[in-house]
Amino acid sequence: MLDLLKEKGYKFTPQRRAVIGTLIEAKEPLSVKEMVDRLREDYPDMSADTVYRNLKVLYDLGVVSLISQQGKEGARYELDGRPHHHHLVCVSCGKSFCLPYCPMEEKMEELARQAHFQVLGHTFEVFGYCCDCQKGEATS
Repeated sequence: MLDLLKEKGYKFTPQRRAVIGTLIEAKEPLSVKEMVDRLREDYPDMSADTVYRNLKVLYDLGVVSLISQQGKEGARYELDGRPHHHHLVCVSCGKSFCLPYCPMEEKMEELARQAHFQVLGHTFEVFGYCCDCQKGEATS
C-alpha cells in the first residue's frame, strides 16, 4: 500500500497511516463517524474532513471498498484485498455483515456471455433489519 501511494505521488502522512491502521484493525466495515471516534483516541484533533479526504484517496487507488448504505450514517468503508464478497446492511442501525461469497458471480457470467458483454465489476447489497433491530421493533 505504501508503494502504491508513493507511486501515485501521495505521501504516507501520520493521518493517512492512522486511517489505514483503523481499517486494518476493524472487524467490520466502518462509517466515517466510527472511524473518527476511534481515531480521536490517539489524534484528538482528527476531523471528519481529514478522514473523508484520506478515504477518497484510498478509494480512488482501489485500496478501500465503499459499501453504499440506506441507513442513517451513510457509507461504510473496508480495506480491499479480501476475496470478492457482498454485504447485508441494516437500514436501522447501519451495521453491515459480510456474505462470504458472491451469489451473483455464476449467473452474471452466463448472462454477460449471452449478451457478449464484458463485465468490469459489480456491487450487490441486501438491505433489511439485523436481529437486534428486529427485537427492538418487536418491543416497541
